[in-house]
Amino acid sequence: MAQSYSNWFVRARDYYFSLPRFKFEAMTLGLAVLVGLLLMPALIYLAGHYTLKDYANGGFFALYYDFFKGLFELRQSCWIVVAGPFAFLTVFRLFRLILRKL
Repeated sequence: MAQSYSNWFVRARDYYFSLPRFKFEAMTLGLAVLVGLLLMPALIYLAGHYTLKDYANGGFFALYYDFFKGLFELRQSCWIVVAGPFAFLTVFRLFRLILRKL
């Protein structure tokens, strides 16, 4: 059973890395934005809950509600959270390119 999951992951990884450059970059952007929309608020909630205790406006889903509300209200902090994973990945790839050129 575990081998079938491994095969699926290997096939998905091979497909991802075999994409043409434009599709690869588009898929990377889409995945990074998806992580920024769905995973980052959860990580922010967990870090805040651990260090600062309960969220002032409610619980876990109240944070998601406030986050998506902030996106529609064009709050800069919410958009930074969405763009953060792609920005981090871009800086990482830039540093890797610089180190390869050295």
